[in-house]
Amino acid sequence: MADLPVDHLRDLESCKITGLYRPRQVVFHEGTPASGLWILCHGTVKLYQSDRFGRDFIIDVATPGALLGEFTLDEAAPYSASAEALTEAQLSFLPRERLVRLLQRHPQTAVRLVAALSEALAATRRKAGGLALKRAEARLADLLLRLAGEAGPGRTGDRPRRVRLAYSRRELAEMIGVSTETAIRLLSKMKRTRVVGGSEREIVILDPERLTRLAHHGALVA
Repeated sequence: MADLPVDHLRDLESCKITGLYRPRQVVFHEGTPASGLWILCHGTVKLYQSDRFGRDFIIDVATPGALLGEFTLDEAAPYSASAEALTEAQLSFLPRERLVRLLQRHPQTAVRLVAALSEALAATRRKAGGLALKRAEARLADLLLRLAGEAGPGRTGDRPRRVRLAYSRRELAEMIGVSTETAIRLLSKMKRTRVVGGSEREIVILDPERLTRLAHHGALVA
C-alpha cells in the first residue's frame, strides 16, 4: 500500500498499534475473537491450528508484508488459527473499529485492502494445490527454496546458499503435510545425492538447479 496518497498513509499509520514479539511468543490464539488485522513488518510468523488432542499443525509461515488474522464485521467471529513468532518479529495491529472508519473515509484504501486479501487467498489456494498435486519430495524442495529466498539474495560469490532454520524437523514436516519421519528421510536422501548438505540447524543448498527442477517438475533425485 506504499503507493497510496500521503493523507491515506498518514491515517493508516495513525490506526496501527505496533509491537515487537520474541521467538515463540504467541500473537493471537485460534478461537479468540477476531478483533482486527495484523501486518507483519519484520521477521517470520507461523500460523497453526490445534486438534482436539492439543497437537499443533502448521498451515503457513508468514513473511514481511503478510496480512494475518481475519477482517470480519461480526464481533463474535473467532480467529481460525493461531499465530506465533518464529523469529524476532515486528507486527502492526489494525483494530477492526479503527479499520472500518479508515475504509469508510478512504475507498481507495479499501480497494487496495481487498486486493491484498485476494492475493493472500490465491497464495493459500496455490499452497493447497501444491499439497494435493505435488510429490512430498517436490514439496520439500519448494519449501527449502522459499526459505532460502526469505533469508536474502542468492549466492555470495561461489559459496552455496545457506539456510539457517528457525524450524524443527517436525515443523518442516507439518509445512509440507508429511510425517516427521518422512521429512527426515527426504532430507537424508537429498544429502546423500549432494543436492543439499548441512547440519541439524542449517541446510546448505549445494545444487540449486537440481533442487529447482525437483520443486517445479517433481523429478526424483537420483
